Amino acid sequence: MVDEALTNAARAWRYAVRLAMRLVPILPAAAAAAIGFASAPVPAWSESPVIVEGVDKDSREAIIGLLPDRERPTSLFEAERLAEEAAERANAWLRSEGYYAAQVTPEAQQEPAEARILIEMGPRFAFVPPAIQYEGETPAQIASEAAATAAGKRVQEGAPARAEDVLAAEAAALQALREAGFPDASTGERRVIVDHAASTMNVQLRFDAGGYARLGDVRAEPADLFRENFIDDLQNWESGDQFTPDRLAQLRRDITSTGAVSLATTELAPPDENGVRNVVLHVEPARRNAYELGLGYSTTDGVGVEAEWTRRNYTRRADSLTVFTRLSQALQTINAELSRPHAAGLGHTRNYGVSLTREDIDAYARQGVAIYASVDAAPTLTFGQSYGLSVSADFYDDAGAGVSNAYVFGGFYDLRRDTTDARLDPREGSLLDLRIEPAVSTGDETVTFARAIGEGRIYESLGDQDRVTLAARLRVGWIEAVSGDVENAPPDRRFYAGGGGSVRGYDYNSIYPAERDVLGLTPGGQGLVETSVEARWRVTERWGAAAFADGGTAFDDWNEAGDLSWGVGVGLRYDLGFAPLRFDIALPLDDEETTADYALYISLGQAF
Repeated sequence: MVDEALTNAARAWRYAVRLAMRLVPILPAAAAAAIGFASAPVPAWSESPVIVEGVDKDSREAIIGLLPDRERPTSLFEAERLAEEAAERANAWLRSEGYYAAQVTPEAQQEPAEARILIEMGPRFAFVPPAIQYEGETPAQIASEAAATAAGKRVQEGAPARAEDVLAAEAAALQALREAGFPDASTGERRVIVDHAASTMNVQLRFDAGGYARLGDVRAEPADLFRENFIDDLQNWESGDQFTPDRLAQLRRDITSTGAVSLATTELAPPDENGVRNVVLHVEPARRNAYELGLGYSTTDGVGVEAEWTRRNYTRRADSLTVFTRLSQALQTINAELSRPHAAGLGHTRNYGVSLTREDIDAYARQGVAIYASVDAAPTLTFGQSYGLSVSADFYDDAGAGVSNAYVFGGFYDLRRDTTDARLDPREGSLLDLRIEPAVSTGDETVTFARAIGEGRIYESLGDQDRVTLAARLRVGWIEAVSGDVENAPPDRRFYAGGGGSVRGYDYNSIYPAERDVLGLTPGGQGLVETSVEARWRVTERWGAAAFADGGTAFDDWNEAGDLSWGVGVGLRYDLGFAPLRFDIALPLDDEETTADYALYISLGQAF
């Protein structure tokens, strides 16, 4: 099998085609001037020859950071111009920070030519409780109270009268009105009164709340793109429920997550006589056919290639038909799958598929066919449950004295809690996954067994701009017979360690009890323990580095669970925007499990 991380490659291409550049808006000075004071200019992050005096170190650095890059003055005229420019910017920053009585004096001298500003900061003005006024009809009391509370959290009595806090208070109050059921709420002309005698600021915010809205039914435009019953299933509210922005945002996320649309927007239709407003979902269809290609390489597994073709919106319910193939030295497989998103409830996809597989590793060779059906939770869900059934027929060579053919009817149930911030490059959060796989195997031997697998991961970023991420994982598994002998479980259902997604530095699935081969028993262990720790540094915007240690073993007795084979190594990362390109070199520390001196891995996405 190719390095497990290679399986992320094709998925990462989905992120690439959906990626859109997002502009970060810069608040212009004019926006803040509308409330009676100017916003600080955008930092130029360059040096200025102007000398700033009269303020503490932090304020001086903030002001200098706002001054543009200029050459040193060579005349009195140039020095005066630089000093006046710096004074204007310093005064804007001081006012935005609440220093409305500050005095900024520009000074210049001729011999030598020099520009400076002298600052007397004066008292820092403080807020008095904000006032909210409404143009037109005043909203319901609960909405009005919510808006006042939201604004008061940003403009607190006695807090420094900062311009940023006034703008944040207005935005928070507007959001509170919309969340209280007033979708057309808008801002009016704000009024800010600065009292120099009392060194206070009085903020008066004005809003037009518009009408209260309750949500009705959803319809899609264009109407012929999706089936009407599919759009009905996307509705995450009962008709007549109060409007909230989150409900419409969730509707847009649910439809775009299917991959059948490239863009989705929502608007409210005019209210009926009961104040109920239907929702119009405007969608732009994605390309009907998608082609994806993934590549990976490791010195232990060689080159791995993944290719995928997808036909979207196959039956006009945002479903997809996908044909996927993976080719590597150890594994060749082809899989056809029909996916029906949200068919088992919002965020849960029904999948039906068939696969043909040929696997050739040191432990065994296998050829097999399987059909399956499953319900899979969307990876974006914080808490998800997945389950499914499968029927497979497998034929084995070089698998000891165990089974040479097995017909398996099995199922799985998976429970996952995922709070990570990104799938391919997580930097914060944790993941906990618990999975149980009951099965009945017949053929050469008959055995009923169950596999249980638990995995936990945690990510924590530290330092300036979170440039360092510490990551750790632990995976534990066990297989137990319910009836029959666990030794007769099919070889590929037993446990193995080693490889790019397990213990780097070792061949894929090469770590398991060696005595089983000597005794002619079915390969693999009855249990599994794997662990990894990794430190990731983002050196520049694009380039990063990593250092890691992986340990793992497969065993038949829990007393052997602590005897891990270790691999250590370092790596480089290059950020492609949607995922990191990973280069890892790992050194195996257990000579009994490998003859290789090192292993090199090239793939998309982090190892875990």
